[in-house]
Amino acid sequence: MIRAAALLLCLLAMSGPTPADVLHLEGGRKIEVDDWWIESDKLMYESRAGVVGIPSSMLVMVEHREAVDYRYAVVDVAQQRRRSARAADQDARNKAVEAFENGKTKLDARDFELAASYFLEALRLDPDLGAARVGYALSEMARDRDSLALSVILDGLARNDKNPQFHEVLGDLRNREERVEDALESWRRAHELSPHDRLAEKIQKAERELSAGRDYAFSASSHFNLRYDAEVDENLAFAVMEHLEEAYWELARVFRHAPAQPITVQLFPRETFHDVTQADERVGGLYDGKIRVPLGGLRSINAPARAVLTHELAHAFIHSKTRGNCPRWLHEGLAQMMEGREAGEKTRLEAIDRLNQGKPAEWEQHGEFSYPIALSLTNHLAERRGLDVLIDVLDYLGEGKGMDDALLRVFNEDYAAVCRRWDRSLREGRR
Repeated sequence: MIRAAALLLCLLAMSGPTPADVLHLEGGRKIEVDDWWIESDKLMYESRAGVVGIPSSMLVMVEHREAVDYRYAVVDVAQQRRRSARAADQDARNKAVEAFENGKTKLDARDFELAASYFLEALRLDPDLGAARVGYALSEMARDRDSLALSVILDGLARNDKNPQFHEVLGDLRNREERVEDALESWRRAHELSPHDRLAEKIQKAERELSAGRDYAFSASSHFNLRYDAEVDENLAFAVMEHLEEAYWELARVFRHAPAQPITVQLFPRETFHDVTQADERVGGLYDGKIRVPLGGLRSINAPARAVLTHELAHAFIHSKTRGNCPRWLHEGLAQMMEGREAGEKTRLEAIDRLNQGKPAEWEQHGEFSYPIALSLTNHLAERRGLDVLIDVLDYLGEGKGMDDALLRVFNEDYAAVCRRWDRSLREGRR
């Protein structure tokens, strides 16, 4: 490949021969020539012995002995090489920014695989591009590939430990590993560097969790990390773990998917549950990246407890399969189906009343969210072509498709059309 200096020399040579030029070579050697030129990576010159070729990299400068018409009489090749390197660095940075912008576009479109590849290319071109490092980590976390996200964030912190986003993402990763104290330390550092309400909320929640669960017992199985309060009987904790493992395999079969990371489950006394989660008093369980259930006071696992555990576990599966891209109505509808809940006549009438208030597709806008109505709509889709076909919708959502696109691919109707058909079905007496 022709080096930058050689290219410049070639341009000088294009005006014709340069009589009595002196070539200064590495090591102090000088050669006076009547004519010289560049061929590929060779410097060619005429001598008494004929035409001679030497590597162009040996050339340090060219000295013109006679009056010349060129802009520069002396060409400092070393300086030109430095300028070329700077230009190459700037070109790499420009390409890195372009790759980052492409990655951001794909990340916004929830195409996490392609987003990760663009962000990785940006980092290859410019390892100090912190935003690309964060984007890559978020893309891999969305794909449950936390180890890859962790390695790139730790490398980023080694380069720049004052980047608040690196500390925040590290906290998120540590929290997913159930290392809440380490997560809290990272979030506090991020907040110190760049205060933000989002970070303050994470810190407060982690502090509540640590305060409530500092002395909690810990147990682990193939797919779960279980923490439970002393008020929770040890035999009950064992029964919970046993039920979750059984439910895990059934849900893996139904959803044709299994989360890549162990799922954290926390069993609280009811009062502590609401203190930690800040959930409404009516909430009997919660999935927010961890399954949190108030079971304190029970001595054995009963049918309602099994239903709650299965319901929240289903949320973990749906979140993992769709990479967080699932509307609430379908999330809750499927979770209720997995726990064995059915929509009865009361639900049908409630749904019709809600649908009378506006367009069928806008039912969620009229009043607070209704779990029974979400179940009714989800049941309607499952009954049309079977639950297994409905799960295909989750596959498309997991690829980053929107709800309309996913439904069109599976049911040949968008959400509005699906809701109109559901409305007609309810009024015909079907649930």
